[in-house]
Amino acid sequence: MKDFFSLKIYTPDGILFSSSAKMISATNSLGEFGVLPGHTIFASDIVEGDLKIVDDKGQEVFFNVGKGLISVESDEVTVALENGIKK
Repeated sequence: MKDFFSLKIYTPDGILFSSSAKMISATNSLGEFGVLPGHTIFASDIVEGDLKIVDDKGQEVFFNVGKGLISVESDEVTVALENGIKK
């Protein structure tokens, strides 16, 4: 199993984040969830709130985000958000 996955986060203004990552966590309409390398195929809504990333160097990166969607397929994670601001 790989240690990382490719993560791209988009807003209407462009790319908010693009890198390899070890983990992403956010909140959907059912509660908090996380994605790790090797995660099964997954798609979900994201609700307004905090989004946390652990990048490929082990650094935690936090964003305050608006509503959006997340898609996980193979080792590629794509997030589309209404807006997002790095904390």
